[in-house]
Amino acid sequence: MLDDIELWTRDFYKPPVYWLNGLAGTGKSTIAQTIAERKFADGMLGASFFCSRDFEDRRDLRFIFPTIAAQLARKYTEFRLILIPLVRSDPEIVRESLHGQMDKLIVQPLVKSAISTVIVIDALDECKDDEPASAILSVLGQFVSQIPKVKFFVTGRPELHIREGFRIPLLAKATDVFVLHEVKPSQVQSDIRLFYKHNCSGIKSRRRISDDWPTEEQLNLLCERTAGLFVYAMATVRFIDRKNKDPEEQLERLMQSQESGLEGRTKLRANTTLDSLYMSILYEAFGDDDPEDDAKVRSVLGAVVLAANPLSPSAIATLLGFSARGVFPLLSSVHSLLLLTEDINQPVRPFHKSFPDFIVNSARCTNPRFCVSPPDQHMELLVGCLELMNRQLKRNMCDLPDGVINAEVKDLEQRTEQHVDKALQYACRSWHKHLNPTTSTQKLEITPILHRFLEEKFLFWLEVLSILGATREAVDALETIEQWTDVSRTLDLVRDYFRFVLAFFDVISTSAPHIYISALPLSPPMSIARELYKRYACPSARVVRGLPTSWDPVLATFYHEDLEGAVAWSPCSRFVAVSRLATIEILDAKTLERLNTIESYRGLQHTQLSFSPDGHTLTKFDGFELTRWDLQTGSPVGTVSLAQGLEVAFSTSFLFTYSTDGKMLAITNTASHEPGLIATYDLLSGARTSSYRAPQGRIISPLWTYGECLRFVTVTPGFFTIWEAAFTSVHTPAMIECFHTPDEAANMECGKTLFLPALSQLAFTIQATIFVWDARSSRFSLKYEAISTSHPTEFYGMSFSTDGRFFSYGAGGGEIHVWKRTSGRYFLHQRLALPRTVQPLLSPNGESNIAPGCPTIHLWHTRDQILPTPGAPVRGSGDDLILEFSPNQILAAATRFKGNTVTVVDLQSGDLRLTIDTGMRVRCLRVAGSTIAVGGEGRIVTWNLPADNSVDARASVDDSAHTTTLRGLDQGDEASISPDLSRLATMEFTGLSGRVLIHNVSTGSRLTGTTISQRPSRVALDEHEVWCIYAGNSGWGWKILEDSETGDIRLESLGTTECPHRVLLYQSLCGYKVTQDGWVLSPIQKRLLWLPHHWRTDDRFRVWSGRFFGIVHRGLPDVVILEFFE
Repeated sequence: MLDDIELWTRDFYKPPVYWLNGLAGTGKSTIAQTIAERKFADGMLGASFFCSRDFEDRRDLRFIFPTIAAQLARKYTEFRLILIPLVRSDPEIVRESLHGQMDKLIVQPLVKSAISTVIVIDALDECKDDEPASAILSVLGQFVSQIPKVKFFVTGRPELHIREGFRIPLLAKATDVFVLHEVKPSQVQSDIRLFYKHNCSGIKSRRRISDDWPTEEQLNLLCERTAGLFVYAMATVRFIDRKNKDPEEQLERLMQSQESGLEGRTKLRANTTLDSLYMSILYEAFGDDDPEDDAKVRSVLGAVVLAANPLSPSAIATLLGFSARGVFPLLSSVHSLLLLTEDINQPVRPFHKSFPDFIVNSARCTNPRFCVSPPDQHMELLVGCLELMNRQLKRNMCDLPDGVINAEVKDLEQRTEQHVDKALQYACRSWHKHLNPTTSTQKLEITPILHRFLEEKFLFWLEVLSILGATREAVDALETIEQWTDVSRTLDLVRDYFRFVLAFFDVISTSAPHIYISALPLSPPMSIARELYKRYACPSARVVRGLPTSWDPVLATFYHEDLEGAVAWSPCSRFVAVSRLATIEILDAKTLERLNTIESYRGLQHTQLSFSPDGHTLTKFDGFELTRWDLQTGSPVGTVSLAQGLEVAFSTSFLFTYSTDGKMLAITNTASHEPGLIATYDLLSGARTSSYRAPQGRIISPLWTYGECLRFVTVTPGFFTIWEAAFTSVHTPAMIECFHTPDEAANMECGKTLFLPALSQLAFTIQATIFVWDARSSRFSLKYEAISTSHPTEFYGMSFSTDGRFFSYGAGGGEIHVWKRTSGRYFLHQRLALPRTVQPLLSPNGESNIAPGCPTIHLWHTRDQILPTPGAPVRGSGDDLILEFSPNQILAAATRFKGNTVTVVDLQSGDLRLTIDTGMRVRCLRVAGSTIAVGGEGRIVTWNLPADNSVDARASVDDSAHTTTLRGLDQGDEASISPDLSRLATMEFTGLSGRVLIHNVSTGSRLTGTTISQRPSRVALDEHEVWCIYAGNSGWGWKILEDSETGDIRLESLGTTECPHRVLLYQSLCGYKVTQDGWVLSPIQKRLLWLPHHWRTDDRFRVWSGRFFGIVHRGLPDVVILEFFE
């Protein structure tokens, strides 16, 4: 066989792929290792990847192609010269789909370099793969024809997804297959006999044993007991050739032990041969009963077989409290069952996965001396991990420089190895994986140790996870604890920590030092994490005002400037798909962390996304065609043109659904001039299979699948009707049920109507009222009239959870309402708001809600009630904020645009000095010395600020120092008061043309003005110039000139140019900068602070004044003011 494979590697007329197919223990990996060694020796081996379920990085499909590319780059200079520019131009390539990885990392460099090489992939079945057909093989089939000079040698068990992968037509014709377990038994026995003779010959020559060893009788008995399993033969040879043991005596012991009663005691209907061998080896290694030694044996072997990732002997000793000198000899005594090196710091793992299956199964490992109890062993590992972390974790474990991000530390790997040994790394990453297997009776012992860890070491643990690139483990660990414990004190900690991790997930993942510089100081004062760890905070900025007292309802935010806005939940509610201009991002539904990037195309404005029922494919629909991708590989799997007959162009009113098996799709356009047309398509062929019209009325959302059939709802005056049709049928749909609608539904719009099949609930809106009608009981389960004084109320994006527990929609002013169903009625459960009006979308399981917008997507849970105190500002409600700092940076004044209340804050203490009820809708304000001026509704009103340091004083119009009436201030969109409070600039627009006017604040008279032809974003006035500011830094300026004799004012144009920094409030005159990814940089480019996503905004909503920084977008209930220390 080896010779045949050798010939295949050199014959380019033979297929480029070779699949060595075999059952467990038939020698696949041994052959793969031999082929890799031979090809390495003759210079043809380009790369190899030996999959293993024992190692996280070797069971993850996403590591295969990057690893192969790295090895090819090291081997071939020409490949490396092509690969490096590709990676530099797209550093995020490793996050791309498998299809994108193979194309960019492997295929393109191989095609351009024309390299001839061999690539070995062993044990592909040991990688985690949820696809019906192997994801790696699916991608390989698409590209293998482009690289004919490359040979792929693949081994794997004949698992269903592996078999289906090799049956893919493109790959099937490019593959040679050899099935090891179908080789004639006589040939297998001959090979095993040859294997024994070859290895015994080597032992004889090395150990100086007589030529007649082993005897023919011994050899025959060995071959008979091996039963065709190479794993048995290899374990036997390893046992015989044990270091410091006589091979002849080892073989004789094996013969005698299996002839004694041992075999009978271990014999089962399956695995008989291996069980007998394993028991013999254990007895030979550990001899007579010794309760103390037996407990140690179980602990050490249990750590080998149950560790989440393989541990070294030294790490096992550290975690279990043994000496490394004692653990290594114990493992050496059963070295024939393990992969063990002489280096005690290298991982040890089972030689074959049949051994872990044996030793944890009391029906197979029948001697309790050796049988490992999983709950007991998991508890021992868990306690060992927690106690190790409690002993060793401390702040700044790796001695990182202040304020750096992890990627900037060039020797981070060396620092980690020096300060965080392998045992502690394992403990930090894997302790929680041992929690669930423990029993309820073990909780009493575990809980105090766990609680101490959470109270004393939590942030230090996050720091290590950040350095290891494993912050996601923190989310999993906290969720595991929440499900495991019922201790309220621990639950309170865990839930607060969960909010902390999600709120600062990005910065924790990016920079370990900024856990203490950014995350901890910006946590709410009521946070348990902040209170417990406040002594470790080392902020570079002080929050003067605007820090929320409790956690924000939004758990996670995804930010990107080129979002298209289309989102979709996966059926399992674990993933979210987000459409960008040229890609689709697959996000983790807990953290909104990017998991995968699929190369797409730039769609139209109204793109729609949808997952298939099994969650394996994703569909993008742009109004003309429907494109599908395999989610695991990222490969396109088909395109269906839907343009004919559906009047699709630029419509936002398409409904579509899949058949149960995901092979058919039904679609309708509810905005068509010919309503009620439904078309069905075969997604494999792209052909339309049927089209028909609804018998009556207009179709409303949704279409859904019922068994093998399609169902939909139509509305007519006074009724709505449920219909059913087959996906492939051209017959008239059959009526299933007809319901009366209430009188209020007479004027409902079909485009703002939603039906919930599970509970027969009909949701619809009429003007500012939203209704949910329970068709079964013929009564309203919700009737809500929205009243908004600041925004006209509309409803956007109604959605139900699948079971109807929750109902959600977006309303005016960025508000979102979530209603919870109790006793047949919906009650308001959550009310929050975001910077922009959005269409929320409930997850199928109802546990989460997502609000897509550009440039941000927000995620929060529906579990907790979120209802603001009556009269309290809702996050995001209202208009944008206005903030002005006094020139001496002692005070700041803030209000909402068109609001009527102004607050004055002491910047040193953060105290609220004065609250002014202005009696007007404010458009502008200015603080100068001890005076504040406010403009709006045709007036400029000034107040004298209190001379003392009074706190929370009140003032009204009656307390004002001076009031001036100004014509035009009530008309302009923007206004600006000069720093000396002497002049006011306003804008007036009629259609496309407008004017900038300058007024005298004292008299109210108009001093001068000029025309403008383009509406700016705002107007800025100082003592000598007035500027209309447009996008970016550009603007049109005028110099203010005063006649010395007459006092007349005129404007001299400065033209269109870059605005001076003094009028660009969002630019710091001291040199501070805010980067696109939310970092505030000092004048020397040091990272001072990471801004949370809800504090990020466009330039026009930032205000700088010296070291003070203000944020004023409408997504905040109050202005945010920060003071930087550097």
